[in-house]
Amino acid sequence: MISKTSVLYLFFIIAVGVVLSSCGGGDTSSSQEGGDNAQSNSGAIAGSSQGAVWAILPQFPPREQVISRRLLGLNDITMVDENTGWVVGTDGAIGHTSDGGDAFVLQPTGTAINLTAVSFVDAMTGWAVGTAGTVLHTTDGGDTWEKLAGIKGALLVEGVQFTDANAGWVVADFGGIYHTTDGGNIWDKQESGTLEDLLDIVSLDGVFVWTVGFGGVVLHTSDGGATWNQQVSGTEVQLNSVWFLDNSVGMVVGSKGTILLTSDGGTTWSSQDSGTVEDLLGVFILDAQNGWAVGTKNLLIHTSDGGATWTEQETATSSDALRGVYMNSLQRGLAAGSGGHIWQYRVAAP
Repeated sequence: MISKTSVLYLFFIIAVGVVLSSCGGGDTSSSQEGGDNAQSNSGAIAGSSQGAVWAILPQFPPREQVISRRLLGLNDITMVDENTGWVVGTDGAIGHTSDGGDAFVLQPTGTAINLTAVSFVDAMTGWAVGTAGTVLHTTDGGDTWEKLAGIKGALLVEGVQFTDANAGWVVADFGGIYHTTDGGNIWDKQESGTLEDLLDIVSLDGVFVWTVGFGGVVLHTSDGGATWNQQVSGTEVQLNSVWFLDNSVGMVVGSKGTILLTSDGGTTWSSQDSGTVEDLLGVFILDAQNGWAVGTKNLLIHTSDGGATWTEQETATSSDALRGVYMNSLQRGLAAGSGGHIWQYRVAAP
């Protein structure tokens, strides 16, 4: 449910070629048809020469690999190390990288369901969730995905978090919180105390868990979900994403540029000035000082002082919405969003 640092404020955007292939081969051209932001590798389109690069990769997956030939959107991104990660999106799309984002491979899922979120506990074991209570599971890094029984009664599963190969949660519409202890075969509904749609969930240890959603709702459990308590967020706007660095320091982002910070596990939440009124859709905390948030209109903002101040990082002009961000370090990261585009961050070697 992603430094120290003048280099992160000074960077340019280039359009680069990337191999995007299906499991059977696929196109290896350096640009793709379709989409307002499809770019070729013709050179820099904005920025400076300070060595830090956010590069927009071609549409994923390439339109010719999609039966509907529609422009797909990406909804979530996760990584288990600096090289290995996954993105999920519409039409059952799951992409996998084993080289830090230079190339993404389209993995077969056997579904056209809109996939909203993804969680991996290691390079082999992961889950993806989506509409109609869909839960997909892999034990081989995504080479094969199995459709599990899923979440009965949930129209839309929005967030997923596993803490090991057996224990995990998903959150859904109408305040749905579901917990599994057998890797997703059986799900038990937990009493959330709310009917607001829940959009994201995070846990580091399977004991302390937070989830956020509509109406400014922040819920927390300190006993693995046996009891859930509502925390005072101080807002009624839609909260879209939550991330915790440890069981004390956390961040929530939401509509109208909302950013909330806590240093006491959510007992108190403080609102921060994000400098934007755009909806923020994804958040990631790297360390006590550095965090990123992404949102509508290709917005990507960064803090290097623990959230006290935020600086917008330049991206190509577009109407895309960035929905997820994950930073492996101050030098490497990825972001993904609508239009099927993935942004790759690199700090060039001196």
